[in-house]
This record gives sequence, structure tokens and C-alpha cells, in this order.
Amino acid sequence: MKEILRSVADMSVLRVENLSKRYGKKQALKGITCEFHTGINALLGPNGAGKTTIMNCISGVIKKSGGSVTLDGQDVFEMGEKYREKLSFQFQYQPFYPSYTAHEFLRFSALLKGMPEPLIEDEIRRVLRLVNLSENLDDKIRSFSGGMKQRLAIAQTILNSPEILIFDEPSAGLDPFEREQFKRIMVRLKKDSIIIISTHIVSDIDTITDDLIILNKGSVIANDSPEALFEHIRGMVWDIPKEDIGLLPIENIYYEDTKSKTISKTKPTPNAVISEPTMNDLYFCGQLDGGVFE
Repeated sequence: MKEILRSVADMSVLRVENLSKRYGKKQALKGITCEFHTGINALLGPNGAGKTTIMNCISGVIKKSGGSVTLDGQDVFEMGEKYREKLSFQFQYQPFYPSYTAHEFLRFSALLKGMPEPLIEDEIRRVLRLVNLSENLDDKIRSFSGGMKQRLAIAQTILNSPEILIFDEPSAGLDPFEREQFKRIMVRLKKDSIIIISTHIVSDIDTITDDLIILNKGSVIANDSPEALFEHIRGMVWDIPKEDIGLLPIENIYYEDTKSKTISKTKPTPNAVISEPTMNDLYFCGQLDGGVFE
């Protein structure tokens, strides 16, 4: 399927071109091309779509099989340490030192990032305040709940305000309030950073993302602003009333809140009603084999 690419002037651009990754006979990434701009960029797709593999290739955690990754036109792997200093990655399963306190862990992380000593203490307090862990400054990490560890991982990632922030399933373990707090943090940081958020949970990014990359089976299905993608599928989203559900194959129906919905370029059932597109509709379109974004 073709990618829909967006060009934005006067922004930093992290560009992935024809990126491939193979594990033996398995092709995990199939010549992916997409762009990440200053602001919030969401990688949206089901488990196994290739989201984590893309981020691992971008960050250098794993070696790509082919293609290129450039930052403002420069090959990131030729940039070496200069590129690594700009980037911070929150893994889906972030490693910790359980015997450390939150303060000790963040101080150690700050030193690894090369922060000047006089700035470290204020920065630790700033990021802990953002994730609502100020009162846990001197608590051992082994005493933290799963949600607290996730918030500490977010604090570590944003420490020292990196230019490129990568988050792999950052809402895992967060309660609804903490998820909203994470969104607020991202909105606060997006003016000065390329933020990449990988998720299969639409509500994580539906109100905050500036650019959306929809993935399926190792390929980019679409890459554009949500508004442009909404316009692309406008007129294809239908609400299906209960009396019509039996007229469609069950695999063509999905659910949003209390509604039964389907995607079709023509009216799919006698009583179907056209519906305004949502982010959930974009997600479903990305998993179809019918070429909605072609």
C-alpha cells in the first residue's frame, strides 16, 4: 500500500526511508518510509505490526537490515555520539535498579546523560514533579507499584529535555488519571522535541497527536496528520443499526462505545447511517486489506 507523506517546513525531521529488518526468514519491516516531525508523532497499530522494531532501529538498539534513518538530512549513524545525545528511549519494559531510591536512579541517569553537576538536583525535582513522584524522592524503587515505576521511567526519559523522545507503550500500568497526566506532559514538551509514541490503544493519542503513522504487518499504511486522514475516509464510515448487523460478515464489523460500525465506500446495508470519522475508525481502516488509503 502507498504511504501518505506530509512535508512540514521549519521543523526538525527524523526521516526513515526504505527501512527493513529481517530476523532469519521473517521480514519484520518491509521497506518502511515515514517521517517524524517536531511535535507528537504516534505509531499506531496492533501487536506485531512493527512499532517496537521501528523504534529499536531508529535508536540503534538493533541493527537495521536495510534503508536509512536521517535527522535533518544527516545519517544518524554517521552522527554517532552526537545523535545519541539527542535521543532518549523509554522501553516497554524499562530496567531498574530496585535497591536505588528514585533520587539515586535519576541522578545516575543524569550523569550517564552528561548533565552538568550543578543542574542535576533541580532537574531531578522538576521531572519528579511532572510525574507526581516528588513525595517518593527517597523511596526505594523496589517499593514502587507498577504504575509508579512507569512514571519513574517517564521521568528518566524526559530528564535533561532530549530533542528526540521515544516512548514504547508508555501507558502500560497507568491508571486513567495518570494517562491524562502523561498526555499533558507530552503536550508541554512537544514544541521543542520530536516525540514518538508507540501504542495500540487509541485513547492514548487521540487528542494529542500531530502526526499519525498507521502500521500493519511491517508496513506503513498511512502517514499524515489526523485531520488529513479523517478527510481521506470521510464518507466511508457507517453506523450499522442492530437490525442490519446480520447482513454483514462479522469480520467487517467493529465497535466503538455503544455503536456497531463498518468501513465501506458505498452504503453497506439498507439502514446504515454515515458517521463522522474518529481515531478509532482510522485504526480499523489500517487493518483492512481493501486499500482504504491507496
